[in-house]
Amino acid sequence: MAGIFFWGLFLLVFEGDVLPALGTGVVLGGWLGMFARFERGRQRRLVRLGVWDGVHAYSIGETRAMAKRRIYGENLRPLCEVLAHFAEHDFADSEWEVVETALPETDIERDAWYSHRLTGRRTFTVRIAAVPNSRDAFVEIYGVLAGRGKFLFAGVLYVFGKYRVS
Repeated sequence: MAGIFFWGLFLLVFEGDVLPALGTGVVLGGWLGMFARFERGRQRRLVRLGVWDGVHAYSIGETRAMAKRRIYGENLRPLCEVLAHFAEHDFADSEWEVVETALPETDIERDAWYSHRLTGRRTFTVRIAAVPNSRDAFVEIYGVLAGRGKFLFAGVLYVFGKYRVS
């Protein structure tokens, strides 16, 4: 489309000489198309890295929690597996062992958290803190998911906080 616009513009500039106008229109239109393609690739990369949701930009490490809630402790592994599915990340048993080992060292009252990053096509960070004198855990999910994704995560956390799913 940009090439057609430039062709029409340079048709006037070159006083009706079709070939130079067509060549200039194709070159400038292709140049703009190339930069548009590079920009779209950059946008996709920023969304994949979790620093942009298509509207709001976040610096790495400063993304706001998409969802947070207290959940039943036995629902923690199913939650991690659901989030890994959304991130297209392979959540193996060894990875669960790391989360399970780190959990006793956390405490919501001391503000001691464990952060676990799930990286696939999307990147999410799950922050987990144990609730003292309980098997429950407090969970925050960080990352960028455009559209209805935030509502989806809030719904998943609601279910894991209200019902025992394991």
